[in-house]
Amino acid sequence: MADGTQAHMPDALQRARLLPLLQQFADRVEGVRTVVLASVDGFALVQAGTSGNGERLAAMTSAMLGLAAAVGRELALGELQTLMLEAGEGKVLMLALPGSNAPLLLMAGCDQRTVIGQVLWNARECGQAVLAELGGS
Repeated sequence: MADGTQAHMPDALQRARLLPLLQQFADRVEGVRTVVLASVDGFALVQAGTSGNGERLAAMTSAMLGLAAAVGRELALGELQTLMLEAGEGKVLMLALPGSNAPLLLMAGCDQRTVIGQVLWNARECGQAVLAELGGS
């Protein structure tokens, strides 16, 4: 997902203001266990929830979305927006958040009770709120 440009990342105060947005998303959707906001180069910026290591999840989210974007380019599908994974015990949703200051990534790890459509809707709302908080939308 890295595009080679130097991006302005949220500072500590901005990250503190972003945490309630991620926590609200996790609380609002049944089964969301963790939400991670990451930079495109794979660094965790904010994590809400207790499942998983935020740094590792951020790195994997960046890698997965980078690979998905390459597939999309190969198939001429346009700009990558969302990647969804489903496993026996849960689901993962990954979103690219193209902001004017810096593109960001949002990952939600969910258990099997989660309705993926609700996760997608709420993740997009959360992403818009994050970008608005950072002044990128």
